[in-house]
Amino acid sequence: MKGQIQIEVSNRDVKFKFTLNRNITVISGESGTGKTTLFEMIAEYTRLGNKSGVNVKCEKNVAAPIYADWQNQLGNYTESVIFIDEGFDWIRSESFARFAKNTDNYYVLFTREPLHELPYSVEVIYEIKTSGKFHSLRKIYKPDKKHFIKANNRKKGKPDIFLTEDSASGFEFFMNYFKYDTIECVSSSGNSSIFEYLKNSEGKNILILADGAAFGSEIDRVLKLSDKVNFRLCLPESFEWLILKSGLIKETNLKNMLDSPSDYIESSNFFSWELFFADYLIDVTKDTVFKYQKSKLNKVYLNETNSKRIVSEIFDND
Repeated sequence: MKGQIQIEVSNRDVKFKFTLNRNITVISGESGTGKTTLFEMIAEYTRLGNKSGVNVKCEKNVAAPIYADWQNQLGNYTESVIFIDEGFDWIRSESFARFAKNTDNYYVLFTREPLHELPYSVEVIYEIKTSGKFHSLRKIYKPDKKHFIKANNRKKGKPDIFLTEDSASGFEFFMNYFKYDTIECVSSSGNSSIFEYLKNSEGKNILILADGAAFGSEIDRVLKLSDKVNFRLCLPESFEWLILKSGLIKETNLKNMLDSPSDYIESSNFFSWELFFADYLIDVTKDTVFKYQKSKLNKVYLNETNSKRIVSEIFDND
């Protein structure tokens, strides 16, 4: 399934209206904000359909698991939007993550805890906003125009360390970019290792670059360290996305794809968007001077002029 999905759920007392942009959406927030109400309305609609008193407007089938035997229930759905409450412990399991990755459904997950088995974006973590009987979704984390997330930094200025989760081509690129600088370039070798690195980095000024498309499960615990560790957190979709945004690559549909990625990303093929951007970049550059490989970076990207164009989306080149 791909594309934006508009959903309206209502009964005589409340109305929820929102749009899903990716295959994983996380609804968080405190108790009493409407999460349980929304899930129970979907669950009632799943049990009783129109007799439930719940009205659902959506171009796709909408459902919620209502029994403990979740695999048999969810196995019946394709091209559907599945709502799952945090009361089901299996929502945090590796088996559910494995199952979800092999389906073409979209999932709306209610949870106040991070789901470390799932790669989801910081852009899809929401809380419910209420205005009378009307409810909508509001992003909890809002990157600025350079893709930085606000943290409780105590010290400004030039970083001592540039930390990237990439250990392949992205790391190679930034090692080259900072080669004449005093900034130390370090790889954490994965999003989940950034937290552990920061725990042992008091006294350092750190600039972090990670794939925002898959950092959703890490952002809360990382930001909680900002009271003790000084860092800035930059979360573009991925390194390959930065290259695609740079203007170096000439491809007919590139602008349309970057403006509306959800229209191009089939969730059953690419569970997380950073996988799609890497695949797309490899495909559109395979017969060009900009041929891209994940494991070994083409030297054309290390050219100073090209490097500056790639980082211009996140850094100001003064």
